[in-house]
Amino acid sequence: MSATPRGPTESRCIIHYDLKPGNILLHESEVKITDFGLSKIIDEVDALGTGMDLTSQGAGTYWYLPPECFVIGKTPPKISSKVDVWSLGVIFFQMLYGRRPFGEGQTQERLLSERTILNAHSVVFPTEPKVSEEGKAFIRRCLTHQQELRPNVLELVEDTYLSKRL
Repeated sequence: MSATPRGPTESRCIIHYDLKPGNILLHESEVKITDFGLSKIIDEVDALGTGMDLTSQGAGTYWYLPPECFVIGKTPPKISSKVDVWSLGVIFFQMLYGRRPFGEGQTQERLLSERTILNAHSVVFPTEPKVSEEGKAFIRRCLTHQQELRPNVLELVEDTYLSKRL
């Protein structure tokens, strides 16, 4: 799938829509993201702002999808790069604690029937291992329930937690 050529001021972005540990490969110092089967190519203004209609509702790995992907109504929900930001928050949590923050141990069917992700308004951190308050705050920002309050990808890249020098 290729993007349509654009003028110099227009650019296209990709919403992966299925970020999860199984789609992230690590080799030496390189990180590669794989499996773009559900990805969406979108204009940058839509990826960072209002978004596009979700055309693949019901697809993806539910534990890593944000609440807006589970809203059912007459019109499809809007998605943006904030879908991938939520997924990143779930992945960070899972890397630190060895489990997903919402729906761990549930089947995808149960996640839907119990509205687990739709009801995921706040993340609860285990006491072990010890994680800095800054790290927890970063994960909370990624897992902001309200899409309009969650940072987009470009805002997340500028997050002070990611720019800290060790």
